[in-house]
Amino acid sequence: MRRGTNWRRDVGVTTRAIDSIRAMISSGDLHPGDRLPPEQELADQLGVSRGSLREAVRALAQINVLDVRRGDGTFVTSLAPSELLSGLSFAMELLQSQGVDEVLEVRRMLFPAATALAAQRVNPDQLSSMHAVIDELELTTDPAEIARLQRRFQALVGDATGNETLSAILSAIQLRDENLRIAWLISEKRRAVALAHDRMLLDAFERGDSDMARSIAAVRVDTREQWIESLRSSTTTPPQADQPLDTNER
Repeated sequence: MRRGTNWRRDVGVTTRAIDSIRAMISSGDLHPGDRLPPEQELADQLGVSRGSLREAVRALAQINVLDVRRGDGTFVTSLAPSELLSGLSFAMELLQSQGVDEVLEVRRMLFPAATALAAQRVNPDQLSSMHAVIDELELTTDPAEIARLQRRFQALVGDATGNETLSAILSAIQLRDENLRIAWLISEKRRAVALAHDRMLLDAFERGDSDMARSIAAVRVDTREQWIESLRSSTTTPPQADQPLDTNER
């Protein structure tokens, strides 16, 4: 019982150290790129042991708030959304066995809104990159390569929103959706549909037509959902995001 009490106390001290460091960053006492004070000095400042401080630093490093450089010290990261949210992709991978319904629901909420925003903010360099991706898509028939290019195109859409947080979340959703994307693209007919959607999105981006971009994205999500529902109706086991699907034409 005493060991359990000590363990809870240690965890509480470590949590307090984490909260204190976060408060220092939030208040501006520590800025992106700043080096933390020497370990003993910081431990004394926070009123914790060096061991508890190390645990706190380790925890914050795992979520990319701190960067521990051996022999050089510990630094606050850039705190960019893409860096702070990188752990979301890993979490999405671990949740794949939960199925696809939640992914589809989140995608339905975010993707049309993101494409509408991208149509308003896309720049010429991003448009040029999108053109290059579509040119490659028109030349390949390999489902895995097409999936990679589709992922690249959607990453460019995320970048075009100008919102790093939204872009990082969309990337994490794409990762969880990857097996379904490849299964979807095995069919030549569905590849043609996906490419047509990409071309229409690019046209909407070039014209700055956010309403059209939103509509095309919504149709794209609906088309994928209808395909998944057709698979469900033909099998007794609901499709899972980490399981191969029957990809025959329905």
